[in-house]
Amino acid sequence: MAKKYISLRGKFSLAPIVEGVVGAMRELGNIPDFTLEITADKIEHTESMSGDDTTDLVLYNTTAVSFSGTLEQVDADNLAYILSGKNVAVATKTVADLDLGAVTKGQKIKLDGFNLTVPTVTDGASTPVPIESTKYKLDAIYGTIEFLDDLPKVVIGYTTGAVTHTTIASDFGAEYALFFEGIDKISKDKVFLALHRTIKSPDSSFGLIHEEFGSYEISGDALGDLTKDKDGALGLYGYYTQIPKAV
Repeated sequence: MAKKYISLRGKFSLAPIVEGVVGAMRELGNIPDFTLEITADKIEHTESMSGDDTTDLVLYNTTAVSFSGTLEQVDADNLAYILSGKNVAVATKTVADLDLGAVTKGQKIKLDGFNLTVPTVTDGASTPVPIESTKYKLDAIYGTIEFLDDLPKVVIGYTTGAVTHTTIASDFGAEYALFFEGIDKISKDKVFLALHRTIKSPDSSFGLIHEEFGSYEISGDALGDLTKDKDGALGLYGYYTQIPKAV
C-alpha cells in the first residue's frame, strides 16, 4: 500500500458576513500554526444481558467545530480582530483655551489627541502671557504635557492630528467565512478548506512588551450553515478539498 503523508503550509483569509452575504476575502498574513477541533456529546448505551455490561450503541448527540491559531501580522484589520474591536477614524480638531487650573511640579496630563501642532501654553490672564517653555515639557506625539514647576493657572490650546483608534472588546459576534489555500510540501498537491460561518472567541491576550517578534493567539467556533446540504459536498460547517493536479 502506498504511503500518504502530508505536511501543510498555506494562506488564511477571512471574509465578513453581513446580512448573510459573504464579502471580499482578506488575507491574514503569516500564521505559523492553526488547528481545527471537532467535538461531540457522546451518549453510550450499555447492554445488561451478557454479564459484561458492554457498550453496544453510541449516539453522538451534538457536534461542534472550533479553531485556534496564531497571528503574526498586526495590521489595522488584524488588530481589530485580535482585540474584538473596531477601527474608528478620529479627525483632526482644534482645542482652544483648555483650562487646566493650578498645576504642580511633576504633574503629567494626557491631552485629548496625538501629533499636536500649534500649541499655546499661557497663564490664562485676561491678556494671556505665554508660559516659559522651561516650565513644562510637551510631548506632541503622545499628546502629554508635564510641568516642571508649580503654576497657579495654565490654559492650553492645540490642534490634533488625524489618527485611527482600535477599540477594545467592543465588537463581539461578528461573523466571517474562513478560507485556507494550502499546499502539501510532500506531494506539492494543493488543498483548500472553507468554514462557512465562524465567530471569534472574545477570550484573548495582547502582549505589549516583546523580547522577540510579537504573535497573538486567536480561537473561535465554526457555526452550522443550514442553507448548506449536510449530505452534499459542502457540509454544514464547511469542507476540505484536495485539489488534483490538472491533466
